Amino acid sequence: MSEPHSRNPYHKEGQPPQPVRSVVIYVDILGYTDMAKGANERDDQEFFQRLYEALQEGQSWLQDDSETWPLDKDRYAIKAFTDNIVIGWPVRDTAESELGSIFSMAAFFQLQMANHGFFLRGAISVGEVYIDDVVVYGRAFFESYEGEAQAVDPKIVLSNSATAAVKKHVGHYASVEYAPQYRDLYGDSDGQCFLNYLETILIAENEEGAGPFYDQLLLHKEKVEERLSEFRSNPRVRNKYVWVAGYHNYFCDQYPQYFNQSHKIDVEVHQTSFSRIHF
Repeated sequence: MSEPHSRNPYHKEGQPPQPVRSVVIYVDILGYTDMAKGANERDDQEFFQRLYEALQEGQSWLQDDSETWPLDKDRYAIKAFTDNIVIGWPVRDTAESELGSIFSMAAFFQLQMANHGFFLRGAISVGEVYIDDVVVYGRAFFESYEGEAQAVDPKIVLSNSATAAVKKHVGHYASVEYAPQYRDLYGDSDGQCFLNYLETILIAENEEGAGPFYDQLLLHKEKVEERLSEFRSNPRVRNKYVWVAGYHNYFCDQYPQYFNQSHKIDVEVHQTSFSRIHF
């Protein structure tokens, strides 16, 4: 029987643990501690079942398929503990391929989680890291961890190292519009690039009879609207979902051939209301 770490790409037989250049992503669930604590106090088993189902379905997009990757080692290592996940993908060349794979996997995961009502925040970096069942260590991990903390809204952002790498990759194309990263990423008003996870709704747009997954987009709309209503009296938290609503609507605006006003979120309905004082 092989050892548990035998397929880990970071483990080198007979050698001490050593960080290697990798693409790293760190994500966690926005507001998880408060949600879980509140559900536990209410003895809310439905929350636990919903969380379990979301993580089970979502993480299926993150698992390496050994049947289609029959080599001795997996392509990447994943470390998960309920509300946070770290993935390290060793880089072979310029990191463009590994970044593209991370973008795709993370986008599917983020959409699945959001459509179960769990919104993610995280960061992607490029640099040295080591990951196994014992430890996660290295400059790239710390950069992703710090980047996640700075990503106030529910988004997965690019750290400085990942941004620099993507800029270099995009420069190889005749125009940015021809680069695959043009659809993978959006820019925020704070200057950060973040993962455009709603793009996965269009993954089958060129397949005859398929087109956009409208049900997934409308479910995303529904979950965002639920959060806007839930946190109407808590502006600090509500503003995070106002951001998601703005992102949702911006995505719809990019594809007028597919989406109309009915697919968008009416943020005005969820605006904070005011009144004269009364006692």
